[in-house]
Amino acid sequence: MQSGIHIVVADRVFDGTGRAAAGKSYVAIEKNRIYETGPVEALAARYPDSVPREEFPGCTIIPGLIDTHVHLTFSAGPVPLQQIQSDSDSALLLRGASNARSALQAGVTTIRDLGSRNGVMFELRDAIASGIVPGPRVLCSGRPITCPCGHLHFLGGVAQGVEAVTKLACEIVEEGADVMKIIATGGNMTAGSDPLQAQFSHEELTAMVRVAKDAGLPVTVHARGVVGMRASVAAGVDGIEHARMEVAPGEWRFDDDLAREMADRGIVAAPTMAASFRAMQCQAAGIKVGVRAGAIPVKVRQENARRLRESGVPVVTGTDAGAALARFEEAINLELELLVGAGWTPIEALQAGTLGAARALRLDKEVGSLEAGKLADMAIVRGDPTRDISDTRQIERVFQGGRCVVGGGYATVDARPHPWPLDEIAERPSLMESLA
Repeated sequence: MQSGIHIVVADRVFDGTGRAAAGKSYVAIEKNRIYETGPVEALAARYPDSVPREEFPGCTIIPGLIDTHVHLTFSAGPVPLQQIQSDSDSALLLRGASNARSALQAGVTTIRDLGSRNGVMFELRDAIASGIVPGPRVLCSGRPITCPCGHLHFLGGVAQGVEAVTKLACEIVEEGADVMKIIATGGNMTAGSDPLQAQFSHEELTAMVRVAKDAGLPVTVHARGVVGMRASVAAGVDGIEHARMEVAPGEWRFDDDLAREMADRGIVAAPTMAASFRAMQCQAAGIKVGVRAGAIPVKVRQENARRLRESGVPVVTGTDAGAALARFEEAINLELELLVGAGWTPIEALQAGTLGAARALRLDKEVGSLEAGKLADMAIVRGDPTRDISDTRQIERVFQGGRCVVGGGYATVDARPHPWPLDEIAERPSLMESLA
C-alpha cells in the first residue's frame, strides 16, 4: 500500500465506463491519481483507521465532467457578439477567468475552448495550469480559421486560398494550439455568413487538415449545413461541432449516408444543444437575443443527435457555453438533460460527458473514468444522477488531480480559516523584513 492515501466514500460510485453505479463504495486517492476503487465492505481489510477518510452519505461520485466546446471569453449575455467585438483583451481575459471558475463549480474538470482572440485563451490556459486562477483543465484552439467576412472573422483567424490558409494553420500551431478549429460553414453569430454554405474548398480544407495532422493536432470544424459537413468529412477531420444537417433556412433533413460515413471514419459530433435552449425560451417570450429567425428548434436538434447516435456516430457533450444565454453555471447540466430528453439513458448521457468526451479530446488515458492510475478528477453530487440526470446540478465537492477544488458551492481557493488567525498573521515577518 502506498503512503499519502486518502479515502472518499459515497453511497454510489459511477465510474464512467458505462457500467451501472456500484453501491456504497470508495475511491482511494494517492497524490494526484486514483489508487483504487472498491466496495465499502473492503475498507477495513485494506486500510487502517488512520488513513484520512471523508464520507458523503446520500451522494454519488462521478468522474469530473468534460465540456468539449465552449467559448470562455464570450459573455453568455443576450447578444454576446457585442462584448466580444468591443471589449479589450484584458476584459476578455478577466471574463474568461470568471467563466472558468463557474464551469469548475458546475463539476467540469476539463474543458475545450474553440474560439478566442489574440492569444487570450493561451494565457488563461497556462494561468489555470499554474494555479494562478481556478478552473477546469483547458485545451484551446486559439483563433478559429475562417474566410474573409466569414463566421467569427472578428477573432482574427482569416485567410483564403490554399497558400494563405496553410500559412495561417502553421501560425496557429506555432502559437500553441491544442486543437485546430476550422469554420466550415457560416454561423448564427456573424451577420452575412451563411450556415448552409461551405466556406472553404476541398483543397483549402485538406491543406489545413494536413498541417494539423503533421503537428499531431486533432481537427474539429464548425459545420451546420449538410454541404459543409460533407466537405469536412471528405477532408479527414476528427470532429464536427453542431452537425445539424440543415438543408435550407429553418429546414432540417437527416442524411443517412453522411451519418454512416461519419461513423465509419470515427468522426465525433457535439450537438451543442445547450447553446440555444435558454435563448430560444427568451426569444419565444419576445426578448431580444442573439438567435437568428428560422433557427432549427431544440426538439429537432435532439432528433438529429439521436439519429447520429443510432447511425454509430460518437456523440459527446459540447455546450457552446458563452453563446447567447448559455451560461457556464448550467450549460453542462442542460446538455446532459437534453441528451436524456433525446433518448439517452442517464448512464449513457453521463458516459458521453465523461469517458466519451475524454476520448474525443484524446485524454482518455488520463481522465474520463474512475480507474486506477488515472488522474483523480471527480465530482461528488447529492442524489443519484444515474437515475435522475438533473442531480448533476447538486454539486457537493469537486476534485481535480486529487485536490479538492470546489466545496460548499465555491472554489476552495477562496476558502480561508475561520476564525481568521490574526495572531499568526501578526507574527509573520513584514515584507520589508523578508526582503532584507
